[in-house]
Amino acid sequence: MKKVICAAADLGASGGKMAKGAFDGYKMEMGDFIDFDNKMIETPNALYWNVFGLYNNILDGIAQYASYDRIDSIGVDTWGASYGFLDKKNRLLEPVYHYRDKRTEHTVENLYKVVGEKKLFELTGCQCNRTYTLPQLYSYIEQDTNILTEADKMLFLPDLLAYFLSGEISTEMTIAGTSALMNTSQEDWCLELFERLSLPVHFLTSISDAGTVKGKLLKNVGEKTGAVNAKVIAVVEHDSASAVAAIPGFGPNQLYISIGTNVSMGVEMAESIVSGEAFRCGFKNTGGIGRSKIVYRDFSAFWLINELRRVWKMEGKSYSYADLISLAEQAKSKQVYFDLEEATFNNADGDIRKKINHYLKKTGQNLVEEDGEYVLCILESISMKIKYYADLLKNNLNIPYTQVYVINGGSRNHLLMQMISDALGVEVKAGMPYATLTGNLLTQLYAQGYVKTVDEMRELSKQSFIMKQYEPRN
Repeated sequence: MKKVICAAADLGASGGKMAKGAFDGYKMEMGDFIDFDNKMIETPNALYWNVFGLYNNILDGIAQYASYDRIDSIGVDTWGASYGFLDKKNRLLEPVYHYRDKRTEHTVENLYKVVGEKKLFELTGCQCNRTYTLPQLYSYIEQDTNILTEADKMLFLPDLLAYFLSGEISTEMTIAGTSALMNTSQEDWCLELFERLSLPVHFLTSISDAGTVKGKLLKNVGEKTGAVNAKVIAVVEHDSASAVAAIPGFGPNQLYISIGTNVSMGVEMAESIVSGEAFRCGFKNTGGIGRSKIVYRDFSAFWLINELRRVWKMEGKSYSYADLISLAEQAKSKQVYFDLEEATFNNADGDIRKKINHYLKKTGQNLVEEDGEYVLCILESISMKIKYYADLLKNNLNIPYTQVYVINGGSRNHLLMQMISDALGVEVKAGMPYATLTGNLLTQLYAQGYVKTVDEMRELSKQSFIMKQYEPRN
């Protein structure tokens, strides 16, 4: 068969990546990687995403691929929860807020006064924090603005970018599952929640399945990039769910751990779990490929490493990720840990080193001083948080796991991979540093009928990529 050429864009909170996939009917090859920054825009009173910069980067990537290959399709996935409003003329109504913008700092507490935390879980299967779409929408009510009235359509970020590319408007199911606006099926809007919170529903759009064709590139976009007639695909647009879709042979009773800016870890199920114990343990539900459900927990990971790099850069120190691993390997562990989910660690301000030591002092632990000690403390805290939630899945929710997969960029950190294997006491298969991009490309093949089922997608992934094994040392 003629090779099928797909272009994938994966946007994370700290940077974007693109890749080109080529499928010959037996194996998919992925390459021609493009990396670009995702720099937030900080104004005196707000924090925004640079959406137009990201869009231009995607256009540049498509043009680069199209300069030497025919592009059959393009798909975009992103982090969850971020959205844009369009007015009646389909123009962007306001800049796209960063999910760490301080306007939502106290919104969740106020929201829970109207709809209790447990009731929200029963309605949506989600346990909300301020980065979710729901508190961002509710903040408009708190501020008594008329944005919600003026908005004609709400599109989550990958759907917004797909609209810029194709002119087509729809909401892909898995990205909607990151909003805390869906019912427990993760397949439709939770209208009862909107009513309870006095949120309007007129700006909601129709929901489409992952692995469907949105349309073709707009004529002007095709001519500008050279990718004339390329299809725009509704891939698995939630980056974590896209990565899960790509895991070779993944299925029941297997644990995934996707590590990047954040950790997303959990299991794939046929139905959402909304039991009292799931609520107590802090688990959430979202949609996956083929209308599967992902029961998961997420928390900060390399966001904290990036914060370290930010403050060091201000002091004239420029460490690569390889440098940081080396520093951590040379440091002696003080066996001190901090809670990655503490609110202070998730605000984009201040000195992360002071925040860590403040927490350690508050909890009666020894302080860290050297650069390598800070890195090691973060990595050990990540591995212990992973163990904590893995134990809750197994012991409290009675979901045993027989295999553990670690995927995405964090899988290249061999020191952290060994820590996770040691902490869990099981073999860990790690690899696919571009798992999200892989899931994006595989879903494009699925949408166009080149692979027929999700099992075939994962079998193709198994034929195309290799995982590295880590055994526990004790």
